[in-house]
Amino acid sequence: MNFLRRLTFGMWYLGHPPWDSGIVPPEVEEFIREHTPGCALDLGCGTGTSSLALVRAGWTVTGVDFARRAIRFARQKARRAGLEIDFRVADVLHLPSLPDPFSLVLDIGCFHGLSPSGKIVYLKQLDHLLAPGGTWLLYGFIKLDESPGSGLIPADLESIQLKLTRRQDGVDKRDRPSVWLWFKRERE
Repeated sequence: MNFLRRLTFGMWYLGHPPWDSGIVPPEVEEFIREHTPGCALDLGCGTGTSSLALVRAGWTVTGVDFARRAIRFARQKARRAGLEIDFRVADVLHLPSLPDPFSLVLDIGCFHGLSPSGKIVYLKQLDHLLAPGGTWLLYGFIKLDESPGSGLIPADLESIQLKLTRRQDGVDKRDRPSVWLWFKRERE
């Protein structure tokens, strides 16, 4: 991740970033209800809202974000709640040694913001991080054209070598097309 992008995201956390609602998405709550707890990796975890919900439900969680201020807030929230979560400041394209594999990799708005080459790196890492039978739960914006900027395009979805088990299209609070995708890694 380049320095300017990292700085920009860090600056958002001087205030209240629009994506940090403090509300666990219903799709994550549903996943928690329907799955036995295991080990989860929350990529682009922000201030840890979903990570905390997972730990409360019995999951062991590692949360990663490259915004130092977001991780500082996440650690404070976990400490206040008396929860143990391994929050790390790291770039999703250059992850440190992690206690993989994970039965859940959660990504709420991280993958869709990467460059095309970054998405390739991310997917190669995901291949090592996701346990056989594990789920990659992904949320992102849908791009209707190939113009520069954040969003998922058809080529992104075609490049994913995991089994798509569910897709839920919708819109965000600003009426931008968005999607929740549930991918499953086949058991070996």
